[in-house]
Amino acid sequence: MRVSACVTTRNRTESLDICLQALWNSQIKPHIVVVSDDSTDPEVQQANYQVVQKYPGTTYIQGPRRGVCANRNNAVNAIPESETDFVAFVDDDILVQPDFFSLAIARYSQMPTEDKNLAILTGTSKNEYVQFFPARLTFQGHFLPTHDTPQTVVIHATLFPRQFFTQEQWDENIFFGYEDAELALRAIKRGYKILYCPELQANINPVESVLASGTIAAGIGGINNYDLYVEAARLYIGIKRYKDLFPNPLKLIAFLFIYFLQMSKYLLEHKAIHAWPEIVRRSHIQRLLLPSGT
Repeated sequence: MRVSACVTTRNRTESLDICLQALWNSQIKPHIVVVSDDSTDPEVQQANYQVVQKYPGTTYIQGPRRGVCANRNNAVNAIPESETDFVAFVDDDILVQPDFFSLAIARYSQMPTEDKNLAILTGTSKNEYVQFFPARLTFQGHFLPTHDTPQTVVIHATLFPRQFFTQEQWDENIFFGYEDAELALRAIKRGYKILYCPELQANINPVESVLASGTIAAGIGGINNYDLYVEAARLYIGIKRYKDLFPNPLKLIAFLFIYFLQMSKYLLEHKAIHAWPEIVRRSHIQRLLLPSGT
């Protein structure tokens, strides 16, 4: 049973090194590791390339620099379905536990082939402040942690059948935020099951990052750049959920009405009502009106 890892990185050479060291210290080694590098500085790219050379079995490719979804697609598409059975997506600040792959393989080994091919295994990840669990999505697209029939995954501690990414890709209309929830909804629509496996664990390395700090650069008013992207993604996914994935016109209208009211209140409280056009712009909702899409 072949398990591979897609590592996405951007401008963090030291963190990438620690991430790869954890991957290759696994009890059962990954079959293939691909590092897709979205770094903007050629010197950082060269440094990352040199780090990758320290780990045989790891391939370095340059990323597309169009956001995390495009970078993950770039990585997974570099591993043909014929070359691996399952894939994990590991950001460069993630440290998988040494038994991560062996425990996942043990779980898959207990399943009949027809179940195994449609099973997405997800565990937990944690940083120094919080632990992340699989969740269900509320009507408005917020996460509600659950251990029973999750609708979302903890992307840092998840294994997908590789065949799924021949059927679907990460939605590149989402620059950042909720992208794993949207992907999980499409998996469920295709008949995949998300199974919570608490033994699958990963740690988030406390480096300066979106995951560790919760902020990026200054945004608009009292809303930081990170939250602008997240709320834009929630708008996009809410429309896609009720328009395309699980069509329901009444739910779509209700979602938009509640989203507008709640977001307007939130923006007013943070003296950022003028952020509305930017949220809509970043959401790319106009692309949901095109005849073809993700």
